[in-house]
Amino acid sequence: MKIFYHLLHFLCYVTFILPATCTLVDPDRCTKSFGYCRRRCFKYEKQIDICLSPSKICCIERLFEED
Repeated sequence: MKIFYHLLHFLCYVTFILPATCTLVDPDRCTKSFGYCRRRCFKYEKQIDICLSPSKICCIERLFEED
């Protein structure tokens, strides 16, 4: 019974919470939006999406007005 609870929790997370926070992006699409797929963003960059590559995120350069 406990396995079903964990499975249901995981499915709810993948279905509702994860898409609301970020999306999975093809590395080419990340590059077209002037971003880069990296393991960690530099201090002057921000994370915009998650790349399809394992353990990589799409980083884009921050505007100077954003803090």
